[in-house]
Amino acid sequence: MKELSLEKICKVNTKTDSFVGIQVTGEDISVYFPLGFRLSDSDMERRKDVLLLLNVLSNNTDREESRIDSSGKQKDMSMPIYAYLFVISDYYSRGYYRESETINCISKRGKINWGKTIKTQRPIIDNDELFFFDFVTRKQNVNDKELITLIHEYCVYESFERIGWIFTSFKPPKPKLSKNRRLFSNVIKKKISETFNDINKQLFENLLAIINTLGDDNAPKDYRFGTRDFEYVWESMIDKAYGIKNKVDYYPSTRWVIDDKEYENHYLRPDSIMLANGKVYVLDAKYYRYGETGNGYNLPQSADINKQITYGEYIAEADAFQDADGNNPTVYNAFIMPYDSFGDTFHTERTLHYFGNALSDWKASDGIKPYEKVAGILLDVKTIMKDYSHNDRRINELIEIIENNIGL
Repeated sequence: MKELSLEKICKVNTKTDSFVGIQVTGEDISVYFPLGFRLSDSDMERRKDVLLLLNVLSNNTDREESRIDSSGKQKDMSMPIYAYLFVISDYYSRGYYRESETINCISKRGKINWGKTIKTQRPIIDNDELFFFDFVTRKQNVNDKELITLIHEYCVYESFERIGWIFTSFKPPKPKLSKNRRLFSNVIKKKISETFNDINKQLFENLLAIINTLGDDNAPKDYRFGTRDFEYVWESMIDKAYGIKNKVDYYPSTRWVIDDKEYENHYLRPDSIMLANGKVYVLDAKYYRYGETGNGYNLPQSADINKQITYGEYIAEADAFQDADGNNPTVYNAFIMPYDSFGDTFHTERTLHYFGNALSDWKASDGIKPYEKVAGILLDVKTIMKDYSHNDRRINELIEIIENNIGL
């Protein structure tokens, strides 16, 4: 792979249906970041941006959507992106894996094997004390030509070929061993079953992941790792950061009744339900362009707004949510959309930014009940990608911005 400038290959999408991830076509590499992402200014920091993107994609998609180009078609392929990353990182910290065996020898230096020394060496007795002039010592004999080392060399080279450009322009020497997937796999599986060293076992498991995806020598090297549906990644991060784990109780349901028979329909499913201080916050993560354009045409429209109000009304009025005194909880609604807090459109430098609210004509024009106003909130993309952990600080910050602007 040719030496790369990350400034040239890293791009931020301006459309919601664009591919997000890494795409390699021959010698050309492109890295596409999601809408609203703020790229760093130096190549060193951009490398961190790329690793951040890989981490988010891996942890928030059901499967790794990697593809290789084969015979003019795009085929699904399991791309062991994190196996490559592990193997490269392990190579930098420990070098190539070397098989070694412990041998015993007669020497005055080294780690003494007292059991074998006492059994095999004759001591000198002086004043009832034993003295040994020769000892049996342990020595590690390293065999540089072990097959496992050659297989490791092959996988290290393959890893650098695929994604080494993220780290450096350096490339290790070409492997001495020709590819033999069946042999490689059998050797590594045997090592996995025999080793009790956790780090080595983890290395072998990642080597096996790479070996399992080795194709034919003539196969194209083109691949993609990422998704065209980043909206689901966006929803996943929002839900992990703010939502409760079991939200099925908050799904409004419907059914048909015909001739005394009932036919249940699918639930309406809000993206996230946040609970705090006895109140309910219904959050809808929208991967829309408003944070980039500031254009009202890029906002949620009537169907989304009315559905959100329905969620709120169901929770605020259904008997299932009443407390011991017969009171339903206070319910709030919010849309959460991506933006760059340091960008030109909304330069706020704040993680969260309230910009307005949505109303429906079938409710009171001023939104008498809290859930009848749906708060419009922008969330800095890079901030949430770096940390979408569920914690009180983050939740309280969102509560404050919703209630300060929607609270009645």
